[in-house]
Amino acid sequence: MRLYRWQSVSSGGQAYNGEYLAESEKEVIDFVHRNYGFVTDIKEVRERKSLFSWLRPQLKFSNRERANFFRQLSALLEAGIPIVHAMGMITSGLGDRYTPVCRRITMSLQRGQPLSYALSLQPDAFPKMNVSVIEAGEASGQVTYALRSLSEFYDRQEKFLRLARNACMYPAFLLFLAFLTFLFFSVKLIPSFAELYRSLGAKETDLLKVMVSFSLLLQNHTVALSCVMLIVGKALLQQRERIFCCVMRLPVIRPVRHSFLEIRFVRLLALMLQSGIAFPEAILRSSVALTDVSMRDKAKTFSENVMRGVAVTEAAAMAGNLFSRTGLEFLNIGERSGNLPHMLLEYAGLKEQELYTRLRDLKTVLEPVLVIIVAGMICTMTVVMVSPLFTLMMQMPE
Repeated sequence: MRLYRWQSVSSGGQAYNGEYLAESEKEVIDFVHRNYGFVTDIKEVRERKSLFSWLRPQLKFSNRERANFFRQLSALLEAGIPIVHAMGMITSGLGDRYTPVCRRITMSLQRGQPLSYALSLQPDAFPKMNVSVIEAGEASGQVTYALRSLSEFYDRQEKFLRLARNACMYPAFLLFLAFLTFLFFSVKLIPSFAELYRSLGAKETDLLKVMVSFSLLLQNHTVALSCVMLIVGKALLQQRERIFCCVMRLPVIRPVRHSFLEIRFVRLLALMLQSGIAFPEAILRSSVALTDVSMRDKAKTFSENVMRGVAVTEAAAMAGNLFSRTGLEFLNIGERSGNLPHMLLEYAGLKEQELYTRLRDLKTVLEPVLVIIVAGMICTMTVVMVSPLFTLMMQMPE
């Protein structure tokens, strides 16, 4: 879908202009002919990209902004306000930088397209999971409930991410401090000590020679190294998803990520079931919340087992470790009681508390380890600098 700006003149000579989201110019011309008259000008609206536009990250809604968006839209629809008018009211509250996204959604709604399709045209702002949930709400006639549930979902996501950021803040500060300390030693102290040893005639160690060469490289090629670091940083930013996946495979972090994805999947599955979606289809729709390919394959196996007539708990167990042992027990209770969505939400709440505790424990272990690493680095740099001095003192006559 592309955005076109058009101008037209009616049979009475009145001029009109506007913008329209369409697949081609022909579609825009047909729209203008039906509503306004004869087209006099039509142009595709293209974003202007500056020389440094590649340095800017892509525009994406944060969890908090998505929660506010869905909460406001749900409240306005429940109040009986038409969805196109509601979108206009929300656009003014989100800020100027999100106006293009909301404007394209509004244009799609004005053409009579459903909200799920309008959001699917903005994949950078609204992921597939949002579209899947709203499609389920549209199919069951509970769009406002789906919107409100998405708002609550992103509120919980924001709470978890806030906790994760707080847990990572102190380790990140220590790593940054270690980096600054390394630069200070390399640029300021090591050249001074090397000059002192040359004046005293002391023999430099091999490690000190390497550090001196590195210091000279930093001092003589500061601009070039800064450009290289900028390019490498941009490349790492573009490949952040792959890097994140590699980090998530670490033995210490893998269980935390599995628990986080399991909670997302369980909450989304409960939402789908409450919206009236059939259980096998609800599993497939909920699997969009699983960013891990192996877990998504297990969810597909889970759905296929249910479609073959296997009991829910047994089908989940046959799919592998998609659910923990506690999760299978909650599935069993929900299946027997006939209140599976409620039991899934109860399990998700219990799993969240367990995940919060695990994050706090991980932070408790990680902080002293990083302190030891920083202290070890400082001690190593100190030994490298003063070892020739000790050698010189040992060679002095008594």
